[in-house]
Amino acid sequence: MNDKFWITKMPQYSMVIFIILNISAMLLYTGGNINDYNQEGYSFFRNFFSDLGRRYTLNGESNIISCLLFNASLSIVGFSFITLFYKAKTTFSNNNFLVFLATSFGVYSGFSYIGVACTPADLYLEAHIFFAHWAFRALFGASILYSILIFKTEGFENKYAYAFIIFGVMVLSYVLYSEVILDDPRINPDALVNHVVAQKLIVFWILFAVYIYSIGLGKYIYKNK
Repeated sequence: MNDKFWITKMPQYSMVIFIILNISAMLLYTGGNINDYNQEGYSFFRNFFSDLGRRYTLNGESNIISCLLFNASLSIVGFSFITLFYKAKTTFSNNNFLVFLATSFGVYSGFSYIGVACTPADLYLEAHIFFAHWAFRALFGASILYSILIFKTEGFENKYAYAFIIFGVMVLSYVLYSEVILDDPRINPDALVNHVVAQKLIVFWILFAVYIYSIGLGKYIYKNK
């Protein structure tokens, strides 16, 4: 497959696959959240995405199908991010050091998503949290660096740079909100809904932002060929 597929099509396909597999995993999740093991089924407002990736649900039942679906979706998204950011590096011919940093952050975010998929929270909690945190942090770094590169690249519409800046601010806001401002939901159950809703909003925002970036990158590359 050529670069055009990995830059313009694969990110779009991966977003659709992620949504379909996660909806399926939610429907098959038997129940329980971190504060209520007796909850029936999956709650959009009380269950994290990562609950879908657990080997066993929080009510103690096998979660193998939801686990496989969710972790497959994350792996596909992670692989899509790796290929997109790696292939994109050839677009920015100047500022080699900046390109290297932006590519490194982008690729590392992709590996972090795969890391989350490979470390179910009920089996490898510390590693799972590590990868989850750095998936967002690395994307923040990539978004700021890519916005600078776009501004410096003649012919690349600046609206995509502004979009990356907004994207970076949103990701940073989520990191600060979830890691600094909100209480641990295991200690303060009232904070659970805020954590869950914030996580879902930022995940969907990331999917949308990367989709838009792939469109902008494709327009720039292939109008100049």
